[in-house]
Amino acid sequence: MNGALDKRYARALAGAARSANRLEEVAGELASASEWLQDPELGAALASPIIAADARDKLLAELSASLKLSELTQNFLALLVANHRINEIVGIDRSYRDLVDKELGRVRGELRTARPLPDASTEEIRSGLSKAHGLEVLLNTETDASLVGGLTVEIEGRVYDSSVRTQLVELARALTRGEGAS
Repeated sequence: MNGALDKRYARALAGAARSANRLEEVAGELASASEWLQDPELGAALASPIIAADARDKLLAELSASLKLSELTQNFLALLVANHRINEIVGIDRSYRDLVDKELGRVRGELRTARPLPDASTEEIRSGLSKAHGLEVLLNTETDASLVGGLTVEIEGRVYDSSVRTQLVELARALTRGEGAS
C-alpha cells in the first residue's frame, strides 16, 4: 500500500473515533494491534486467502479479546482483513498517530543522550521544546554512548545536536583547515 491509502484508512478511523470521542484510546489500541500483527505468522494467517474467512475472523476475535480492543477498533481490523489490507497496519497506525497528534496539537521527537537522564531533566528538555515549538512535544528517549556526552533531539525532521561527538568532529575539521591554530 502507499502512503495515500494508509492516510485514507487512518482518516476514516479517525472520523469514527472522533465521533465516539475516543481518538486517543483508539490510537493506543491500534498501536497494540499493530505491534502484535508484526508477528510474521499472525500477520500471514490473517492476510492469507488460503485460510477460510471464518477462521481468520475467529483468529482476529481472539486477538481482539486478548488485547481488550473496543468494538470500533475490532471492526476496523475486520475491515482491513476483509479488504486484504491487514499487512498495511504499520503504515495505517503511523498515519493515524500523526493525524491524532496534529489534531491534539502535539509533535513527536527523539531525544538521544550518552547516558540516561533523570526524569526531571528529560521533562525540562521536553517542556523547553514544547515552548519553542508552540506544541506539546512527546519525546521518545534513547541512550547512545557514541554521543560521548550532550544530547541530540530530532523533531519533524529537524535535528538539534549538542553532542560532544559533533563538537569533536567540528574541532577536527577546524584543525584540519588550519583554523584555531595560533
